[in-house]
Amino acid sequence: MKVRALHRQTTPTILMSLGIAFSLLGSSCGGGNSSPDSSPAPPTRATATLVVVLASPSLSPVSVSVDGQVLAENLSYMTSTNPLIVPSGQHQLLLQTSSGPEGNPGTLDLQPGSRTTALLIFPAIFGAIWTVVTDDTTSAPNGMAKIRISDYANNAPTALPNDVYIVPFGSGPTGTPAITHFDSSQDGTYQALAPGDYDIYFVLDQTAPGVQPQTVIYHTGSLQLAAGQNRSVFFLTTCQDPTGASGCTPNGYATVIVSDLN
Repeated sequence: MKVRALHRQTTPTILMSLGIAFSLLGSSCGGGNSSPDSSPAPPTRATATLVVVLASPSLSPVSVSVDGQVLAENLSYMTSTNPLIVPSGQHQLLLQTSSGPEGNPGTLDLQPGSRTTALLIFPAIFGAIWTVVTDDTTSAPNGMAKIRISDYANNAPTALPNDVYIVPFGSGPTGTPAITHFDSSQDGTYQALAPGDYDIYFVLDQTAPGVQPQTVIYHTGSLQLAAGQNRSVFFLTTCQDPTGASGCTPNGYATVIVSDLN
């Protein structure tokens, strides 16, 4: 009697225990859909920022491709792209028109988190050339701004300017030059300026500094700088032949201004 009573009382309990055991076994073996996938997400790939400047005359607007993928279109002479976000590492950069490549491909090695400007420049001694520079993305202290002025006026139509003046807009090139004996050796140098509206003059050093009149060969016009902004001013030679053929004759100057920060 006791045995039979015990049997009747424990049968449901045994079945329940077996169900729990199988459930735990399936969970421990990874079976079923009851537990979420706990595998780690793949790491985010590091990126870099790229700006491309077309300083080589072209018969038509060009497209910008990196490793064969078009990232920007309708880039025209003496303009720049918006910032392009690309994976860091080594890449092939190419500008392409409807009739073929514009200049030779450029090789880039972009560091994670960096910002780079690549300029295709013509005229140059051996045809169109790529010039690649690293941009400064750190803010100037104390609410200042930063500016970099780079000399890429290859095969210039006149002797290169020796002095650069950065003056309040509406003023002339007076006082002490911001850069003396301006050349490509100073291309990577940023200098801090107070926020304001400026004009940058490129002059020939035909007289003693500060003595008028200076011979102005080019000036930018209004360039407004706000606190925390970094700007690059690329000084370039313009070309008489819009096709960019080998017989192109330099006929003047231009600047392309790129926003490095803010």
